[in-house]
Amino acid sequence: MEVFDFIHFIEGMDYLAVFLLTFISAVLIIVPIPYFPILMTAVLVTNLDPNLIVLLGALGAVSAKSIVYMISYYGTNIGNLKRNFNSEDYPETYRILRKYGGLTIFLAGITPIPDNIIFIPFGMYRYNPLKFILITFFSKMLLNIIVVWGTIIIGKPIIGNFSEMSLDINTLMVAVIISLVVFSILFVFFLKIKWAAFLERFFVKIKSLRKNKSRNS
Repeated sequence: MEVFDFIHFIEGMDYLAVFLLTFISAVLIIVPIPYFPILMTAVLVTNLDPNLIVLLGALGAVSAKSIVYMISYYGTNIGNLKRNFNSEDYPETYRILRKYGGLTIFLAGITPIPDNIIFIPFGMYRYNPLKFILITFFSKMLLNIIVVWGTIIIGKPIIGNFSEMSLDINTLMVAVIISLVVFSILFVFFLKIKWAAFLERFFVKIKSLRKNKSRNS
């Protein structure tokens, strides 16, 4: 689907489509696709209520994350992640997950990283499902509020300066392309990082620094 077709598709969207599209993009594990351009474009080219776009986008994302979480919770080996991220190889990471689970889930939910890779270990560790769903929902709500209202406050005035007419298709294409490029770069960058090994080294380093500090004091 070309950008032109994508924009026309978004123009005909209703609230159910917002939910379904965010669900589909959020449920992907190996090749995550950001749903932000969908919300941003929907705000610019439809008459849908921005607050409902925020809510349904969050519900779609949380529904997807909950499915991924529950699959890992009940022991299914998704893409060998269970073998590659386990308590024997990464004990310090698991200790941190136990101690700072809620904060970790919240931060993963509001940052542009492939958060399924972060959420899956919580399922494997059997983190409380209700807590996981609630924290993820609030993090996605906050993220969507920033994206949607940021687009309204900043994006619409900028686009309006390109032409005296209301939203021009070429301008919208530029907006969507820029959004896709920026988020694609971020996601490719984060996918290149071996998160389990990175987190383990980071947490071990912090633990070592704390021990040295306590010895010197």
